[in-house]
Amino acid sequence: MIVPQENHGGNIYRAATILGCRPDDIRDYSSNVADIQPAVLDGLDLPRLLAHLPEPHSHTLRAALADHYRVAPENICVSAGTTEAIERICALFTGKRVTIFAPTYGDYGHYARAAALEIATIVAPTPDYAFTLGDARIDSELCFLCHPNNPTGGVVLRAELVALIARHPATLFVVDESYLPFHLEEESLTLTSHLSDNLVVLRSFSKIHGLPGLRLGFTLSCNRKLTTELEQRSSPWNVNCLAQELGLRLIDIDCRPIAQRVAAQRRRLLAELDSFPWLQALPSTVNFILCRLLERRAAELFQHCLSRRVLIRDCGNFGGLVGEHIRFSIKNDMTPLLGTFRELS
Repeated sequence: MIVPQENHGGNIYRAATILGCRPDDIRDYSSNVADIQPAVLDGLDLPRLLAHLPEPHSHTLRAALADHYRVAPENICVSAGTTEAIERICALFTGKRVTIFAPTYGDYGHYARAAALEIATIVAPTPDYAFTLGDARIDSELCFLCHPNNPTGGVVLRAELVALIARHPATLFVVDESYLPFHLEEESLTLTSHLSDNLVVLRSFSKIHGLPGLRLGFTLSCNRKLTTELEQRSSPWNVNCLAQELGLRLIDIDCRPIAQRVAAQRRRLLAELDSFPWLQALPSTVNFILCRLLERRAAELFQHCLSRRVLIRDCGNFGGLVGEHIRFSIKNDMTPLLGTFRELS
């Protein structure tokens, strides 16, 4: 059973087709989302929500987000997940130059190539792939930074990011904070309170609330010209009625209890991973762990786990990683994953 490399985690449908089972039979550790969904899903009036077109450009949700972040609605652009925002931003810079810190989320490079951007890569040093931004020099019109980073789960001090952005006023920095709600120190790291004309912050509803199928995110920037251009490039109905309604319900949920639970699970899991001599877990601050494999191949481990209906992420297509790596998310029940690992010990 040979499965080609995936560009993203979470494709339980393809895995189920290969195994001849139902998608719900797959234990998915390859997608970095929480496995507990909020109670606000209860009581949704689906017939009412689906009986009319979505509100164009999600104006009500945008106003609520603006109130939450204490900015004007013109500073917000609601999108069908952060992926749509990444695609639109790259399209605005067609033919220009972009800097991407690696290893990182693959869609920055994917949509940069689709927009014919010239890509400059800054590779983090081994062994932990931790970025040091103090000496970084950016020579491009656009720069993507994933913070916390995927697949490493690492962060840098907010002061370092702010200083980097200030040193390069001609570069638009896109800082993707999709996983920041999982961090125990979110308030001291987020740039949503440190906006500048050359900064766009990406935020996501799906990861922390376990709702990746919702496809809901937004950009936050004080560059209103850029926000207007992003909105003009989007369909007026890019976000569906259900996502708009749930967005309004999710805005004010306190995510700190989720981050605290994940941190406790991460500590216990790291202790258990120490029992596998062929696996080295790298430091993480969020809800997933990148592991370096010692004397094992990531593709072979992926296949072994898949045969047990357990899905992990083979990180072979993350540029900048040296050696063999896998990544898996932290769930309430790690027994299926750890059981497949023990079969190899």
